[in-house]
Amino acid sequence: MASQQNGERTRVMIVEQDLSFGMKLADWLASHGYQPVFVRTVDAAIGALSGVRPRAIFVGIGCSEPAAQIDIAEALLMIRTVCPCIPVITIADQISEDLTQVVVRQGGRRFLVKQVEFSQIGEVLQSELSVAMA
Repeated sequence: MASQQNGERTRVMIVEQDLSFGMKLADWLASHGYQPVFVRTVDAAIGALSGVRPRAIFVGIGCSEPAAQIDIAEALLMIRTVCPCIPVITIADQISEDLTQVVVRQGGRRFLVKQVEFSQIGEVLQSELSVAMA
């Protein structure tokens, strides 16, 4: 469950092109005490970050093709540049060694695959928030 400070729910941004998955994750987070902010593109996320001030960010990765990895690396770099201290958790359609290396190089500490249960996503989120607050 999300910790609340000053009566506010913990804001978590979801950057996900897959509308169905993004909405399901947002609903799950909301039902567990978080305030999800769902955007469909990295550009929208970058534009909203300063106003939203999330405590964590989920970034959906839909493709492991080499050309897409460049876009993923650039997107993660942009997010880390704007919010260097906020935990970024990536969730991919599928995992590959190349994609994992791209995520790790750009500062991603957690890498999940979409087949994971939402309860496990919640555990990873809570763990990352605890580390960020320490």
